Amino acid sequence: MRPAKLLKYLPAFIFCGFIFVFMILWFALPKESYSSQEKRMLAEFPELNAGTLFSGDFQKSLDEYMSDHIPARNFFVGLNADFELASGRNGSNGIYLGSDGYLFPKPAVRTDQLINNAQYIKEFAESIDVPVYMTVIPSSGYANSSKLPLIHEDYTDAELISDFAKGLGSRVTFIDTADVLIRESALKQLYYRTDHHWTSRGAYECYKALGKKMGFEPVPESEFSVETVTGFYGTSYSKSALWFVSPDKIELWHNTRQSKDAVTVEIKDGSDIKTNNGYFFRERLEEDDKYPVFVDGNHSLVRITNTDVEDGTLVVVKDSYAHTIVPFLSQNYRNIIMADLRYYKKDISDIVRSENADGVLLLYSLDNLSNDPYLSNLF
Repeated sequence: MRPAKLLKYLPAFIFCGFIFVFMILWFALPKESYSSQEKRMLAEFPELNAGTLFSGDFQKSLDEYMSDHIPARNFFVGLNADFELASGRNGSNGIYLGSDGYLFPKPAVRTDQLINNAQYIKEFAESIDVPVYMTVIPSSGYANSSKLPLIHEDYTDAELISDFAKGLGSRVTFIDTADVLIRESALKQLYYRTDHHWTSRGAYECYKALGKKMGFEPVPESEFSVETVTGFYGTSYSKSALWFVSPDKIELWHNTRQSKDAVTVEIKDGSDIKTNNGYFFRERLEEDDKYPVFVDGNHSLVRITNTDVEDGTLVVVKDSYAHTIVPFLSQNYRNIIMADLRYYKKDISDIVRSENADGVLLLYSLDNLSNDPYLSNLF
């Protein structure tokens, strides 16, 4: 065959060779069960039986399995995200790339669930005899609007939070921290660049704002030492697949005047009980997701006791934003009982009565509050 004719078929040869090599690699390489960059479990080989075969579930699951275990998957996932960004399609997998390496989840939208949740909280507050406080944390994209990309969907956090607060009724003291977080975000990093959560600095600024309304005196910043941990990649990074973004730093704030063994964290998940001396679960820093270093992440019920504080009991109903702020709140309350309604299925009012609580704080991010179906379980 002449060289000219060989050149004609060269693309086909390359394509077939590429498919053949990848087929060999797919069978030869070991299959991982977990993706550290995407922070998720990878698909397992599906069960084959008459039911899954004729329903189509086997074929669907097999496609997912093959996709999850393609050789060099992380490279191709990242390459696709980079291509979308280069071709003007910012917002890969619901994440915008902003300036200074910020990755912003797309904005929350108005939902019926948001208004319903205000009604659930209103009814809960009317059923108990202690003060009820509520704060909603705006999104990173709203607080850092100057860092958003040129083209993006509107962040209407202020409007959504305002409408939500109107439905809470007079028994709930709503504490609007949005203005504080916007103002301070212009000066300090209050949200992680690669994650949707706020930083310890952001939680501290909110802690100070809560103190003005809840009647406690915040511990001055000068009484804390700050330990910095590098190499944190958050959920926004994992979703975006923009692997070139540099990692965040996590800050652990330590009260320098606190007694060595003053703080105990007790975690209850059903009949399982886990305890820790201190707010920070340091073994979590060795994992891909380092954010659970704060009170060990999501659990049904967590009790934090600080014997350096004389009295005071606060019940905190929350999402994961609270994990960073409860170490600060614990400087002013001897006992904090933190409940996550996704896992805790008993009445919160029973905790309030049995613990003789001084108050209840509900703390949620707007993103979670807009879609959280569990606040109906308050009482």
